[in-house]
Amino acid sequence: MELSQGEGSAVTPLRRTFFSLVAAALTLSAVVVGPDSAIAANCGVSGGYTVCVTPPAMPLNGEQTITLKVSSPVKVVLTWVPDGDRSIYLMTQVKPNPGTSHVEGFDYSFVWPTQKYLDATGVLRVQVPSTASAPVDTPVTLANGNAADIQHTPPDWASYLPAPWTGASDPVLAAVGDAAANEAKPNRLAATIAQSSPALLLYLGDVYEFGSFTENRNHYGMSALDDASGATLWGTMAAITQPTIGNHEIEGSVSHVDDWTDYWHQRPNYLSFDFGGVRFFDLDSNIAMDADSPQYRFVHDNLPAPGSCIAAFWHRPVLSNSRVRSGVRPMWRLLATSGGDLVVNGHTHNMTAYKPLDQFLDVSADAHMRELISGAGGHSVGRASTDTKDRIAFTLGKSAGSLRLTLNGAASGGTATSLSWSYRDIQGSFIAGSGGSVQC
Repeated sequence: MELSQGEGSAVTPLRRTFFSLVAAALTLSAVVVGPDSAIAANCGVSGGYTVCVTPPAMPLNGEQTITLKVSSPVKVVLTWVPDGDRSIYLMTQVKPNPGTSHVEGFDYSFVWPTQKYLDATGVLRVQVPSTASAPVDTPVTLANGNAADIQHTPPDWASYLPAPWTGASDPVLAAVGDAAANEAKPNRLAATIAQSSPALLLYLGDVYEFGSFTENRNHYGMSALDDASGATLWGTMAAITQPTIGNHEIEGSVSHVDDWTDYWHQRPNYLSFDFGGVRFFDLDSNIAMDADSPQYRFVHDNLPAPGSCIAAFWHRPVLSNSRVRSGVRPMWRLLATSGGDLVVNGHTHNMTAYKPLDQFLDVSADAHMRELISGAGGHSVGRASTDTKDRIAFTLGKSAGSLRLTLNGAASGGTATSLSWSYRDIQGSFIAGSGGSVQC
């Protein structure tokens, strides 16, 4: 529903309503009243699309909802440009907010966590569909008392590592990545997983588009670590979540690793924990995994006693379709030759379970460790996997869903002796043929 200037086609009631709103807003777009007063809607054109921005009263502090309407469903890029300083990327929203009305334009309204940015006066910049388009700039002032540093979360991440399992039944974990984008399918999947009450959620990486403070707040959601009663989307499960960092958080012009760390209360980007008698390694596939790396030595030095269950999870799999990531291969080899049982990954946007593989990623008499991919979180779901060496046990593409992992034998404080799994669709129903297990 692009608003093309001078277009001779008929004007629909929806377009007529938006044209009227735009005309009224453009009349007021330059009006900025005194401090602690509201700013009128600021409207302009970017990339041929009409954009209207209405911030709340100035100055902005804490979390503030910015009303943003666009004439058509299109990708929107948001940037904070402090006066005399570098531009700071805020967020990319590929689609309008799900479940919202389009009567007054397509809704891209968002929460800006201004406490995560230094105090300044500048402009909130909106560009559609890319930063190559002319900007629509809205004057704003941030005032949080952040003269030299932002407001950080407390470094209490260790208090959110899982407590010993004492439930009467074996614990069931959910695992999925490549989801957090504030879109209909990922949001629905988050609700489905939450309703199933998993013992833990392994979030396997990627908050779209680059995992900034503002994207974490809007795409992953308000975290239950910060506001248990006001948590939203994936953030409702934050207290039971063990996350791993994705590749999107390091891409773009500026790394957002610090934003990820802050969202998860200063959590290290790799660590280990025990749950249900299983030693879990939460690793970072963005940094070195070779035999000389600190991360490799950390895993080597923290391997449990022989016979224990070992499961690791990180974002980018060593094996995806037939492609092998050479930089991840040393970590796979270390785990496969040290009693490792299971590796769970995201990144590949589908659901795939590989057959038992040996240290060389081959199906052989010595093969034991399994690779499970759960990257069908709902954002841009891809095709099913293929493999030239016939190493795939199950794969499903073009369908959003998640993995369920059961620690068999861990009920009532016991120790797991095997791990079993199945994939579930977006409604939470079992996907036929997706089940499997591995003896520890």
